[in-house]
Amino acid sequence: MKTIIESNLAQPETTLENRQSGSEVAQKNVAAPLLKSPPESRKAKRTLSRTHSDYWKARLFRRSYDYDGRQKEVNDLYVRIQHGGRREFFGLNTTNQDSAAIKARDIFTFLKANGWDATLAKFRPDADSHPKLDVTVGDYLAAVDLTRKIRARTFDNYRRCFRTVIAESFGITLKKGESKYDYRTGGHTVWAQRIDEIRLERVTPDRVNKWKRDRVAIAGHAAAAIASARRTVNTYIRCARSLFSPGLLREIKGLKLPAVLPFAGVELEESGSQKYVSKIDAKALIAAARNDLRESDPEVYKAFLLGLFAGMRKAEIDSAEWRMLNFNDHILRLEETEWLHLKTRDSAADITIDPEVTAELQALQPAPTGKPEPWSQFILKSPHAPQPEALRAFYRCEDTFDRLNIWLRGKGIKANKPLHELRKEVGAIIATEQGIYAASKFLRHSDITTTARHYADQKARINVGLGKFLDTTIKPVEPQTVQESKVA
Repeated sequence: MKTIIESNLAQPETTLENRQSGSEVAQKNVAAPLLKSPPESRKAKRTLSRTHSDYWKARLFRRSYDYDGRQKEVNDLYVRIQHGGRREFFGLNTTNQDSAAIKARDIFTFLKANGWDATLAKFRPDADSHPKLDVTVGDYLAAVDLTRKIRARTFDNYRRCFRTVIAESFGITLKKGESKYDYRTGGHTVWAQRIDEIRLERVTPDRVNKWKRDRVAIAGHAAAAIASARRTVNTYIRCARSLFSPGLLREIKGLKLPAVLPFAGVELEESGSQKYVSKIDAKALIAAARNDLRESDPEVYKAFLLGLFAGMRKAEIDSAEWRMLNFNDHILRLEETEWLHLKTRDSAADITIDPEVTAELQALQPAPTGKPEPWSQFILKSPHAPQPEALRAFYRCEDTFDRLNIWLRGKGIKANKPLHELRKEVGAIIATEQGIYAASKFLRHSDITTTARHYADQKARINVGLGKFLDTTIKPVEPQTVQESKVA
């Protein structure tokens, strides 16, 4: 085992989850081996159970710190224990390797039986009383992840946005041939490590504001390009600053954060109106879908019905189950399931569907068989199994959605996400006919301002009615009939 070099370390500090393996961390900060044993001996020890003290004896080390420019080593032994995706250091308060190994084994045994909170309270009760002062971006991200307050997929998105802001504002680049999108051969890991090593206090609001200005300036002078760049900047900021919400900050333990956090006072860019402007003839589109898709591609037709008439999102359509449909009451009861993670709490709701639509869906429901096909509980058929825990968005029915998007583009819908355009269209129709509050409820928005910002554009044309007065030509007076003259 290698000794870990810690700068300015006088006492053991709280360490947070590190996604590298222990050997990778140790090799990153190498000093000299504490225990010298022949390779065959080390190989034999790897086969020992973690409940055996000799297993831990080979993993003891002493920590070092800088003092007047020289490395000094503490006398007491330490051990690093990893369990359940989390790793922590423990001081063993002894210089005797046998005693230290036994204590390390006891800590691990207690940890397996009682969990991290009880273990830290028992063996490191002062862990939170000495918060880490020199906090890096990586330290903070690990601390946020440990709170478990954000769903893994959402956290991964927020983290990528935050790292992108930092990488661009600090000018972090990779070597030729490396790419931050290279998840297989390590390019992304290298990119992330360089960012995570930056001290959090250096990511100031001034630096973020400069990044905003530079990002928008790159777009050039075209109004459309500038508006697009501003929307992109706003997306990054909204996601990244969510990592610093008051609720999360209250959960962060063991870190002394900077007095001024990265997004304090950072405002979003003015990106112009984002309201949906309808370019769809819904009546013609519905007729075309029934004629073109109902018989030839029923899976695409079902996706179309759920997208337009129920206003459902792509992920919701992908994981909607037949049991959610009440054909008698014409309701689709959308709820969180093992496979479906809804966007917000308000996304769970009873969606009222027109009787004609439920009749169409019921006609497309497969007849029950003695041996149901795999994943036959879902409304949309697909041979692919759901992957609810995937960090990146995964759709069972991606092929179906691709075919629907191609069909919609063929009907003149040129948006980047044609399927989502159906949801916007039904939102605009309801906002026009029944008002913005009805649209917000139907679309299951958690905040009505979202509806007002995106979906409240009036679909119906409003005419002032004064144009008739522009016609100033003198109209000939028609002669009155004899009968009309007598009445007059």
